[in-house]
Amino acid sequence: MQSFVDASGLPFATMFADKSVLEEQQPSYIVMYDGKLMEESVRSFVESCDLVLTIGTIMSDFNTGAFTSRLDPEKTINIRHHRTEVGHKLYRNVGMKDIVTELTKRIKKQTMKAPMRPASLGPVTGSGKDAITAEALYPRWGSFIKPNDIVIAETGTSSMGLAFALLPNGATFHNQTLWGAIGWATPAAFGAAVADPSRRLVLITGEGSHQLTAQEISQFGRRGLKPIVFVLNNSGYLIERLLCKDPAIAYNDVASWRYAELPHALGCDGWFTARVTTCGEFDDALKAAEKASEGMYIEVVTDTYAASPLSRKLHESVKTLYQS
Repeated sequence: MQSFVDASGLPFATMFADKSVLEEQQPSYIVMYDGKLMEESVRSFVESCDLVLTIGTIMSDFNTGAFTSRLDPEKTINIRHHRTEVGHKLYRNVGMKDIVTELTKRIKKQTMKAPMRPASLGPVTGSGKDAITAEALYPRWGSFIKPNDIVIAETGTSSMGLAFALLPNGATFHNQTLWGAIGWATPAAFGAAVADPSRRLVLITGEGSHQLTAQEISQFGRRGLKPIVFVLNNSGYLIERLLCKDPAIAYNDVASWRYAELPHALGCDGWFTARVTTCGEFDDALKAAEKASEGMYIEVVTDTYAASPLSRKLHESVKTLYQS
């Protein structure tokens, strides 16, 4: 795919599930396309193109911005693993690698510049004893990510908040976009750390999801791995509150754990642990994590409804359905 981008000279966008498959710092990357939910300029550009080439694209709920994307089938070439659709024509038993390789050989290079560049998550706001709002939280996490990091983000508001962070070169972003399976991120982070212990592993998970698989933290300690773990504590299943007709209903609450005490209870001796409730405390913990030589486990406490922009947009979309 990178060879095709280089040979074609065309700009490209990703969808939620595709984040970091190709480097985001290159000039041909425009940003994430998420239907009508986020950047209107991106949606307008993608959907008005003479031709859209999709490679391995899954038109699922998260990927399409709650099914708000509008790609004209007559102007779309859809390359899947073992089939390709050109408009309404279907070609079976053709491999993705073969098709993309041949396209790369045959395409004539264009001189088209990317019409926009990805923005950052905004400036870091808040300091001292200021509460940790969504506007204070996500720019800090975005700035914290370094080149070659492995970032594992849990399903829900945490992954939605980081989805639009512009990643440095070599950093990879993983989340459970297709099935939205909560509890996935913690054991997935352990697997990633085992697979490549030479890279810094950053796990960002909501506390509700973390409660499903928190025992996997013990595996990091058992294997001598040193991840940086952030547990976002917003007193329940925030994404469920935002998608629910009654956000305050009891099944969106979770038991109140002392998260910062978990690593020691689970045998992760020597880890740095902290519970931060203000921007100043959060900044101190991030500075400590920058110099970490052992595992880090930081509980970040926010207001119950401190939601990232994409999750708020989903909330507005669902609320409209409830009112209709």
